[in-house]
Amino acid sequence: MLLAVDIGNTKTALGVFKDDKLIARWRVSTDTKRTEDEYSVILDGLFRLHKSLKCEDISGAIIASVVPHLVEILIKSIQFICPGILVKTVNSTLNLGINNLYKNPSEVGADRLANAVGGRHLFGIPIIIVDFGTATTLDVIDREGNYIGGVILPGVEMSADALFIRTAKLPRIPISLPKRVVGTTTVKSIQSGICFGVIGSVDSLVEQIWTELGYQTKVVATGGYAQMLSSVSKTINEVEPYLTLYGLNQIWRLNKEE
Repeated sequence: MLLAVDIGNTKTALGVFKDDKLIARWRVSTDTKRTEDEYSVILDGLFRLHKSLKCEDISGAIIASVVPHLVEILIKSIQFICPGILVKTVNSTLNLGINNLYKNPSEVGADRLANAVGGRHLFGIPIIIVDFGTATTLDVIDREGNYIGGVILPGVEMSADALFIRTAKLPRIPISLPKRVVGTTTVKSIQSGICFGVIGSVDSLVEQIWTELGYQTKVVATGGYAQMLSSVSKTINEVEPYLTLYGLNQIWRLNKEE
């Protein structure tokens, strides 16, 4: 079995695969102040919660991270809990099964690469993957299977934090999708602006990407807010909150013999 770890700026997603099946999944807070020992305790606790999982059943692990500081810490934690296993980290030099056409391929985040691989594997091509994380990203794979690039814009939590930090009277709010666009309280007005604003931006960007491509694609949402936000999107037609983990599983299978 494979342990897949996606370290994001706000949340870290972890999953265990048996072949192509995701048999366990968790989300924990990303904290750069945690030590190797603390992450070991968290990993051990997650395994204990899933009584059918045992460390000796894990034959390998793969990590995608946008927080470089935590990569070595997680590697050591994983190898402490599951001694002797091989741990791979995702980068542009691995076999991804797709052509990376970014001008500088190493600039593409590991999570975006994993999303592209997972999107192609689960849903086919051409495809646009929308990841609602700390940042909202759109990644595009064309009809020929080329990763041609994408778009990065502030995510919902980043937008909410910016309003709170940069204004004197606006409160910090929970992220929730209001029933109406026109808010009748300050909290509802901020929630509307952030949620409907992000979705409006995504739908507009998708339509502009379709125009540039000259054809429409499938549009798949992932990330912690995917289910909530995709419900009011005009262009998103599939949701897989753990798409990054599926991509990591495929990258492992493409590279495990190396």
